[in-house]
Amino acid sequence: MRKLISALLATLAVGAFAAPAMAHDDDEARYGQYFGGYQSFDALYQHDYAGIRHGVSDGAYSPQEARQFLWELRQVRQRESYYRSRDGYLSPPEGRDIQVRLQRLHDIMHEAHEEGHETQDDDWNGYGGYSPRH
Repeated sequence: MRKLISALLATLAVGAFAAPAMAHDDDEARYGQYFGGYQSFDALYQHDYAGIRHGVSDGAYSPQEARQFLWELRQVRQRESYYRSRDGYLSPPEGRDIQVRLQRLHDIMHEAHEEGHETQDDDWNGYGGYSPRH
C-alpha cells in the first residue's frame, strides 16, 4: 500500500511539473514555461514545503533530512530573490536556473521519500509494529 501511495505521489508530482503553465499576464506569459503548471515559483515552493511536511508526518524523512531539504529550498529562494533584486525580473537563463534547481531538489525529495518508506517496511518487526528508527 505504501509503495502504491508513493508511486501515486511521484506520478502526480511528475505530472504537475510536466503540465503546461497557464499564463494570465505578459510577465507570466514570458516565464510561465518555468512553473510547470503552477502560477509562480511561490506556488512551487509551497508545493515543496508541503512535501517536506508530508515526509516528516508520515515518517519517511528523518528530522535531519527535513532540515536539509528546507535549507536547500531556502537557498533556491534566495537565489531567485537575488536575481530579481538586480533588475526586477528573471531573465530566461535565470528562470531556467531556478527551475532546474527546484526540479533537482524535488527529485531528491521523492527518492528520499520512497527510500524512507522502504526503510519503514524493512523495520517492520513482525509483531504488529515497527522497530524504532536509529
